[in-house]
Formats: sequence, structure tokens, C-alpha cells
Amino acid sequence: MDKQKSTPTLKESLSEFYGEKSLSSEQLNKLQTQTNKRKSTVFPYAVAAMLLVLVLSAALLLPIKSRYFDISAEIAYNHNSQMQMEIASHSLEDIAQYLNRLDFSLIASQQLPAKDWQLLGARYCSIEGKIAAQISVKNRETNQVYTLYQAQKPDGITANIEQYQANVDGVSVTLWEENGLLIGLAN
Repeated sequence: MDKQKSTPTLKESLSEFYGEKSLSSEQLNKLQTQTNKRKSTVFPYAVAAMLLVLVLSAALLLPIKSRYFDISAEIAYNHNSQMQMEIASHSLEDIAQYLNRLDFSLIASQQLPAKDWQLLGARYCSIEGKIAAQISVKNRETNQVYTLYQAQKPDGITANIEQYQANVDGVSVTLWEENGLLIGLAN
């Protein structure tokens, strides 16, 4: 019997053809360099993501700070108007009884202890179109008269106002939140 040489399969032919081929060291280095470049593309994306987070955070905080400034400007305007007090009293209870149209109860602020501050009187005013209390207080140490404002916390402000300060039209205004109320002190 005659042995015939069998024809190699396609797989065998391809394997033999490509088995004889190899990359030069230059080609291998070029491929490895390209692979490393692809890995380094993560860094620009990470930087872009961080910048996006920073910009969005600032965009969310700026309207709140701007809103506090607008409230401070309204308080400064009320303070500069020097409107006459509707009730003269050193008693918070008397003032609260007189200002009975308020939608909230007046509080004795912990930041203005009675030993350091004396109530002089009060009147109605408005902050952001809502009724508020404008209370005249005197610093017992300096005898300087300040205007204290108490109002319901405005709609849309959900975060606690720890303390915000602004100078508007020559008036120093400090805002904070206490017992769920917006408190402002102007000088």
C-alpha cells in the first residue's frame, strides 16, 4: 500500500504559517508603549469627574449663600429705616402678647443672654414678604442699640443656618437659626 501524503487542514496550515512569524523587539516595544498609554487615560477622566463634582457643589451652595445675602439686605434696609417701635417694653412676654399676629412664638435667643442684652421694644416687619418681628435690643456693656429679627425660616432653606455674616449698606448683619426660626441681628 502506498502512503499518500495527506493534505494539511486549514488550522494546521495557519498554525504553521503564523508559528514561523515573530515580532521584532522594536515592534514589541511599540505595542507595549501603546498599551501603557491606554492605561493612563483614566487620570484625565478622574480629574474631570472631580472638577465636575466641585462645580456642581459650588452651584448648589451659591444660591443658598445668595439667598442669605438677600435676606441680610432686607434686614439692613429695615434696620436703616429706623421705624418707630410699636411697643416699648423690657419684657419678651409683653412684646409677644402685643405681636400676636405672628405665625410663630418669639424666643429668648441663647446667643443674646438677658444679662448682656436688654429688650427695648418691638414692631412688625416683613422678611421675604412674610410677617416677622423687629425687636430693638441694647448691649448692656456698650450701650449700643441693635435690631434683632425673628421670622419663620424661609421656604426652600432646609439646611441649618449655623451662622452667616454680611455687611450691607453699612450695616453688619448676622443670621443664624434657633428653635427652627431665622434670627438676624443688625448693627
